[in-house]
Amino acid sequence: MTNTSETLVDGPVLSTWTAHADASIELAPEQVRNFSPRAEHFPRGSRVFLTHLTGKPEALQVEAALRIQEMGYVAVPHFGARNFKTEKDFVELISAHSRNGITEALFLGGNPPLFAGPMGESAQLLAHPVLKDSTIKTAFVAGYPEGHPNIVEIGLKDALRRKVDICRDRSLEIRVASQFAFDGRMIGAWAESLHTEYPGLAVHVGLAGVTSLTKLIRFSMMCGVGPSIAALRRSASGLFNIIADRNPAEVLEAMAASYPEPTAPVHLHFFPFGGWEKTLSWFGDYREARGQRAIDR
Repeated sequence: MTNTSETLVDGPVLSTWTAHADASIELAPEQVRNFSPRAEHFPRGSRVFLTHLTGKPEALQVEAALRIQEMGYVAVPHFGARNFKTEKDFVELISAHSRNGITEALFLGGNPPLFAGPMGESAQLLAHPVLKDSTIKTAFVAGYPEGHPNIVEIGLKDALRRKVDICRDRSLEIRVASQFAFDGRMIGAWAESLHTEYPGLAVHVGLAGVTSLTKLIRFSMMCGVGPSIAALRRSASGLFNIIADRNPAEVLEAMAASYPEPTAPVHLHFFPFGGWEKTLSWFGDYREARGQRAIDR
């Protein structure tokens, strides 16, 4: 991660695909009412993911998705299996989004380790018959470039295989959206390994947006981001580096160096911990500078 003013890092350019990749952003439903990005930073047709958190009214997510769709973006609501108290709650939420013509969604297990409802895994949601008659045709599932704190690697691979099979059996387009991490080379290698195992699979790599180092570390610990957090801690030398905003330019450059010629789609998914305005404005500048740098060379 670099300071906000450092749009690019020094070194040879191996690939320019990060400057041209489609970008999406994640918002809480209540943030949507003030979401009005500049078209040059976030063009119409881009994806906006909407969180699904325990204790939040699901009607708020439905309203936010409809507003996002009316603005010309693609709404991608989250569905967390463990957040549903009953199967009926899941059915009703799917039905509400279907009435509004929502076509994409992210299916998750959810965060609570203990839950009272009948479903605890995203595969249970994907296999539910309500999806057959819904408007949802694209299913995102979670990916973990550096592993999961509570699931062994073989378990993650088996779970992804099961979800891929479920989606293919039900004619759902499956895509992977990953947790954010800070080791670009590791992210690139992980995306390449998915493309080797699942040719043509679209991968949306998670990136922390522009924010301070202290916030990044705090959110990383909250979200279970493990090994690559060490890179953040090593960069925390001096007061300015701690309080200054950081951006993911170095992560993107390392990712492109690690996987310079993707064999299937790789997109960018931003978690805007410091606010969507900062992140989208920075990425617009990054695109422009990265493209110009390639032309100059």
